Amino acid sequence: MTNNLSFKDKCKVYLAQWLVKWGKLTHDDFTKAELRDLINDSFPYTFTFNIPMGTGTVTVLEGNITLDNANNRIGLQCLAALNIVVASTTIYRAHVVFTVSASPHYDKNMSTLYLTGLSTDSVSLVNDDYALIKDTQFLVSRFFPKSVNSLLGGSLKSALSLFSAGTSDIAADYLQVYLTGSKQAVLEYHIPHINDAIKKQINQEDLSHTMRGDHWREVLFSKLGQNVRVEDEVLRFYLIE
Repeated sequence: MTNNLSFKDKCKVYLAQWLVKWGKLTHDDFTKAELRDLINDSFPYTFTFNIPMGTGTVTVLEGNITLDNANNRIGLQCLAALNIVVASTTIYRAHVVFTVSASPHYDKNMSTLYLTGLSTDSVSLVNDDYALIKDTQFLVSRFFPKSVNSLLGGSLKSALSLFSAGTSDIAADYLQVYLTGSKQAVLEYHIPHINDAIKKQINQEDLSHTMRGDHWREVLFSKLGQNVRVEDEVLRFYLIE
């Protein structure tokens, strides 16, 4: 595996192996900044989810690494743009912050770090000028015929009953969320959809990192690495001869 290393880096691996043997080097730490460098090229990142009458899009703009020492968890706190589009019109948009986390597991036989037990820990609204919510009157006047608009003196469900019962009930229940005019209420309605979309997207990704042959620290760990833990605000790779 050292074939991809420069002569200088090969010397570093050789020296480090002796330091481990003498008990002078027991672990190697990767900081949040170093871990973030591994994922920087992943942003922006977009995924979608279905909603009644339209589509939701989440564009992950940036992510910061978080480390939970007590629970041995690596987290990724993401700033994302959420857009809800119905009939080619944006009816809701907001910036949201969501955090996902997982536990590190190192397979020394495969020289590979895996992230396991992944979960979505939180989704919250950012109150800023990007936020937008269309009112219900706009939605109905935009997406339904005048014959329906004339019925707005009654309930939405009565108005939408001109359509098929199942579809109208779902649409009316969804539009009812917007009656509050609350950006937080709309976000809370969509949180289960966002969570499901995140899980679905993550399940399609390869949440692993095989030690690279052109990075001397990773070559060293592929030779002598035993396990990995989150400790002291770093991802600590334990070494043993």
